[in-house]
Amino acid sequence: MAPFELVTCGHFIPLIASYQSTYNQVELSIETGQTPQLLEKVKEYDLDAALVTDIPSFPWIEIDESWTEELVVLSHDEFNFTTLLDRKWVVSSSGCPFRKRLEEWLQDEGGSLENYLEIHSLEILLSSVKAGLAATLLPRSVLKGAYEDLYAFPIPEKYRYMTTALLRRKEKHTSYAYQAFCEMVKRDGI
Repeated sequence: MAPFELVTCGHFIPLIASYQSTYNQVELSIETGQTPQLLEKVKEYDLDAALVTDIPSFPWIEIDESWTEELVVLSHDEFNFTTLLDRKWVVSSSGCPFRKRLEEWLQDEGGSLENYLEIHSLEILLSSVKAGLAATLLPRSVLKGAYEDLYAFPIPEKYRYMTTALLRRKEKHTSYAYQAFCEMVKRDGI
């Protein structure tokens, strides 16, 4: 699951709708993917910009906007941390930053991610949690609509926060259309 799929749960789609109605002559292309692939496309000028997590510090990167989200364990019922290592989990594919964070946390607790379902759709992943099949680790911001009644449990401080950024090549000329998009993101958030 790319960070893009997570931001589409919040204000991103209304932001895109507002942008397109204001700038209806602009052709907009949105591509999803994992951070390394998106960064490579930005580096090779195949994308104007990308929304990524685990932000690297390459000298060619310019961060136009960033925000930090709180990660929580989401569960259908009360979560018992004493059974953390025995818990059934539902996660996205390998490479997902939230799965990576969960794996790091479990490893530091003396275990590993073994008992899990791998699901590639955020909607199905959250529906699995709601149905009581498993727990997951995601940003608190997904607790909207049909999922606002899920239990959310804070995790240790070391793993709790993740930053996402809108970034581009530093030396690349930015179009008026991209500048306008950045201003909307800064003003309205994602």
